[in-house]
Amino acid sequence: MENIKKRGFPPNAIRLCIDEYDGELQGRIYSRMNEKPLPFGSCGDLLVRVDKLFDQCGYPQAFEDKKDFKGRQVMGHYLPPNLVIGDEEIYRNEGKIQTVDIFVRSRRNASWQGSILYGDGSPPERFNSEMELLECVVKGLAANRKKEITLNQNKNLEIKEEKIYGREE
Repeated sequence: MENIKKRGFPPNAIRLCIDEYDGELQGRIYSRMNEKPLPFGSCGDLLVRVDKLFDQCGYPQAFEDKKDFKGRQVMGHYLPPNLVIGDEEIYRNEGKIQTVDIFVRSRRNASWQGSILYGDGSPPERFNSEMELLECVVKGLAANRKKEITLNQNKNLEIKEEKIYGREE
């Protein structure tokens, strides 16, 4: 994420701060196009809130114009995005269990395409739909949990070794 900090947080990106995961993602969404974080309580809630934010701001522009249930077209804004908060404010926010930056390149075929950056030094991973995005996020959570479990096991082993050999510090 250091490279992104040098270049700035683009308007088509969101920072996903995941605070809980019990089969459903829960946390906060940060965007330069919204003053306050958008809380979400499920994967569906996450997708709906971000899509609505993109529609309201008109960026990234939807490939197709949406219609409401009465058949009227709901037009998005097609102006440059209005950035209301700075990069620093976005970077200050972290999730309790994981933080990922999601870059939505386009919204073709009523779906999102882009890349996700985990912040652990691994290269960005591409996605071609919302489902692929959610799979990437959950896969990143699983990898993060494995690292935590390994670290905790190593800490416990070190403590046991100290007690066995009587080298308490």
